[in-house]
Amino acid sequence: MGLKSIIKKIIAVSKEREIIAVPHTVEEAEILSGKVAVILGGSGGIGIAIARSFVESRCKVIICGTNENKLKKCIEEFAEKDKIKHMVFNVADIDQVKEKVAEAISIFGKIDIVVNSAGVHTDNVDFFNMNPEEYDRVLNINLKGVYFVCQEFGKYMVNNKVKGHILLVSSSRGSEPAWSPYGVSKWGLNGITKGFAQMLLPYGIIVNGIAPGSTATELIGVKGGDDIYTTENRVNRLIMPDEVANIAKMLVSSTGDMIIGETIHISGGRGIIDIR
Repeated sequence: MGLKSIIKKIIAVSKEREIIAVPHTVEEAEILSGKVAVILGGSGGIGIAIARSFVESRCKVIICGTNENKLKKCIEEFAEKDKIKHMVFNVADIDQVKEKVAEAISIFGKIDIVVNSAGVHTDNVDFFNMNPEEYDRVLNINLKGVYFVCQEFGKYMVNNKVKGHILLVSSSRGSEPAWSPYGVSKWGLNGITKGFAQMLLPYGIIVNGIAPGSTATELIGVKGGDDIYTTENRVNRLIMPDEVANIAKMLVSSTGDMIIGETIHISGGRGIIDIR
């Protein structure tokens, strides 16, 4: 093959496909610069820790929840008020999802990252006394709502050619035998993490999950300065919200672009080597 033929072949191949360079790792303080994230369940302990971590890396963030007063109180701690906004968004209200997604996009003009940290537990769980109303309450928030919120944000990203990231906050309970509505919902969440990743990767949208074990938040009655000893895992301490936030930031940044459809456990071994 002559030189001219080789050159022609190289040109033809380069036209057929996009040549993507290996990305250079960016400093953590700049890793989300120019990005906009929406965090559902953003006023919870894990959600607000993720928001704080994102803002520290120059990301604009919208925290969402059902209690506006709590949302307002959360953003008071942020010095850079231009980078943090809030909105009321109930993921269980399926009829309002399309409208609420449009509202979120309008705040900063785009969305690059979607994090779902919205979820509820069931108190005083008993398999033999569980009723359909409580089962539906938990599944509607933890699974059904997440499904349709991600569907709508996914449509937005596809239609606008946004090569974004979607991150679903699961739980170590999602890898253990499930009989409570909470456990069932987290099994389902792990499944749709893989399914959404499969559906959206062809459009350049990366989907992953994180699965914390028991985390030191008010959801389980832990406040700042409390003892974090626990028998919930074999490390014998609770997970800290910042530990979850650091992994979350990695997964929605260019650093995590080759991690696809995974649910990363941050659980001290629960759900991996310690199944109960």
